[in-house]
Amino acid sequence: MTLDIQRNRFLKFALLAGLGLFILLAGGLRLAEAAQLAISSVDKLNLRSSPNTSSAIVGQINKGDRLTVTGKSGDWYKIQFGDKTAWVAGWLVSVQDTAVSRGTTSNQGKIAEVTGTTLNIRSGPGTNFNIAGSAKKGDKLTILAQNGDWYQIQFGNIKGWVANWLVSVQNTASTQTTPSNTATTGSKVAEVTADTVNIRSGAGTNFALAGSAKKGDKFTVLSESGDWVRVQSGSITGWVANWLVTIHNPTPATTPTNPSTSSSQVAVINSDSMNLRGGPGTDHNVAGQVSRGVRLPIISRSGDWLQVRQENGNTAWVAGWLVSVVDQPEPPPPADADLGWLPSTKPDPNNGSGNQVPPGNVPEAKLVDVQIVEKNDVTYVNIVSDKAIEYNTFTLSNPNRFVVNLTDVDLNNIPETINGNTKIVDKVRTGIFSEDPYTLRIVVDLKQYARVKASLAPDKKALTLEVAGITYSNSLEGRVIFLDPGHGGYDAGATGKNGLKEKDVNLDTTMKLAQILRQQGATVLFSRTTDVYVDLYERTRMANDQNADIFVSIHANANTNPAIAGTSTFFYAPSSIPGLYDQRNDRSRLAGDVQRELVSTLGRRDIGVLQSNFAVLRTSMMPSILVETAFLSNSEEEQMLATEQFRQRAAEAIARGITAYFAGQ
Repeated sequence: MTLDIQRNRFLKFALLAGLGLFILLAGGLRLAEAAQLAISSVDKLNLRSSPNTSSAIVGQINKGDRLTVTGKSGDWYKIQFGDKTAWVAGWLVSVQDTAVSRGTTSNQGKIAEVTGTTLNIRSGPGTNFNIAGSAKKGDKLTILAQNGDWYQIQFGNIKGWVANWLVSVQNTASTQTTPSNTATTGSKVAEVTADTVNIRSGAGTNFALAGSAKKGDKFTVLSESGDWVRVQSGSITGWVANWLVTIHNPTPATTPTNPSTSSSQVAVINSDSMNLRGGPGTDHNVAGQVSRGVRLPIISRSGDWLQVRQENGNTAWVAGWLVSVVDQPEPPPPADADLGWLPSTKPDPNNGSGNQVPPGNVPEAKLVDVQIVEKNDVTYVNIVSDKAIEYNTFTLSNPNRFVVNLTDVDLNNIPETINGNTKIVDKVRTGIFSEDPYTLRIVVDLKQYARVKASLAPDKKALTLEVAGITYSNSLEGRVIFLDPGHGGYDAGATGKNGLKEKDVNLDTTMKLAQILRQQGATVLFSRTTDVYVDLYERTRMANDQNADIFVSIHANANTNPAIAGTSTFFYAPSSIPGLYDQRNDRSRLAGDVQRELVSTLGRRDIGVLQSNFAVLRTSMMPSILVETAFLSNSEEEQMLATEQFRQRAAEAIARGITAYFAGQ
């Protein structure tokens, strides 16, 4: 009896212990499934001993490195680093679950049909993962698993992840086996040989019709599967039977020795935000983005794709059906132009000034005098005409210069060079800048950075430049910076999925930026400080009238494709507009300095420094940029833009970029 009691007690203990072990293991399994990874969004991310930037650095990881999250404190994550623990800033990492969710397997084995025009396939469940491939509208993908809002799919030989809001799930799995031997063929061309050919949504006659083609039609070959070829032309993407087409292997296009002059055509972008590719096809990596109206010289062609040269000199490819090809290329920039000076003039024995007025284009006014006077460390440059003056001004750096353009005024007998011999002004140069319209240019060469105030006499016949030197303890002391929070009032700009309005994000980021700049000694001016609408041309008129040093417009981006994310900065200085092209170095350098700091700080995708014909960039007389901090149309970035921390970091990054720009003058 005693043995039976002991045996029963032992069995109960064993059962309880086993049950406890099962609960512990089950809990451990749940914990394992719920564990998270912190993925670095930037290169050289510091790991710290405590959750703050003042603590010691205990290590460093690179972009894409993954570490297990073991805890959290505010905006900081505690991570496992080898046999140590450390802390990383939450805004510099993306956090992902380590295991695929097991609670949503009902779609496994079903078919996801692409509903968007182009769908990126990523290496992981999130927009921060690399692009592993792409699919077109109507393509069918086999669902393998699900993680939150993302499906793991198989598409030919590509296995990856797609956003579930960009596909529709069919109720039954396809009976057509997805080909596993899909081979990318690059720039091959399929020419239709039959009178009429059906284009289908999949590689088989049981797939729905996506379109049709006639004899002689040509398509870019995207891939091949057995007896079927996946093709694309214009907005149509689908599959055709290979016995109804002839596959051509065109000779690869070679880059001309002098690409800028190899073609008389340019590609004009027709969409608001278009991807540039590293090769002639959507299977190539995205090499950048351009906006509507940008003109890119065409270097070569491959099927329906055009190889173009970007503003930064790099080459890329654009889809021919998304651009207009015109025969009016933007004139190439001079190879060795002095951007702050004037065309050469030839001496005229009948005109002591050495400047000839072109026949039939006689200016109405004449320059009477240019005087340089110094009073109490301030230099005054007095420009006098016999009639009312119309003018515009801008500044240049490296070296420092102040430029005045006078419209319809003849140089008359004014010397080409007038020595200043003052503390601030080295000399004044004059010359005919253009003949149509007739423009006289006056360049004031400065010995140091200076503040120049231009004022017109009541009769408008005299223009006085008040030139005062600036001494400063840091690089923003004495600078005048004009900030333009985009949109406002009834113009809300973009609106995110959760209702966040761009105009509010822009204004808050701008005010945070202004506070930082003022603390560094800058004078800050605004196009608006409240929720009001301001006309685009009024914004730059205010900046021009105040003779600001730089103009910075703050925006948040948007795209019809919610998967697109990242940061970009725009400038505009085409060689076809001399007044803007003169500032090309300053404008592009300002954009580059700000973009570099934004990407480093925010950790978002670097879309790059781009050139676009925005009104505020085209009409501002000083170096100007337009910043797109992040995408409101992207759910992840909308959540970031909604936080005070993200907007503060964006403001700090822009301020550092501005400081770097002025430090380089």
